Amino acid sequence: MVVIRRYYGRNLRTAVGASGAPYGYTLTTWTTGAVLVHARGLPTTVQAFLFMVGAVLGFALVGIAAFGGHRARFREEPRKSALWGNFHIFSVGSSIGAASLVAHLIDNVVVWPATAFVATTIYLLVLGVEFAAADERDPER
Repeated sequence: MVVIRRYYGRNLRTAVGASGAPYGYTLTTWTTGAVLVHARGLPTTVQAFLFMVGAVLGFALVGIAAFGGHRARFREEPRKSALWGNFHIFSVGSSIGAASLVAHLIDNVVVWPATAFVATTIYLLVLGVEFAAADERDPER
């Protein structure tokens, strides 16, 4: 019990810090999918596949723009930022708003990939702003 108490706080901070972006993207896909289902009904298997394709294309577009190409390698950079940068109010909120607009403006099967594409793209772009705003400068870097 002493060992758990000794390391729990540090490990809890590690878990919360590592979960930030995946937590936000889970909120984004779930909520924007729910908005789309509310507007268009339950998807067929093909429509669900198209939703996934739209999300992958959105991720690929932002990733290629951020890394300068599709062959770039992820390099985990140490980030020090304020916890509030992972609350995702603006990144998820703007994705939900955009998904709602797309879901109501497009009236054919294209709505499925378009909604996921827009939601993913906006989430990542706005998340970059949230992270930048919450970035804590390390004077030793």
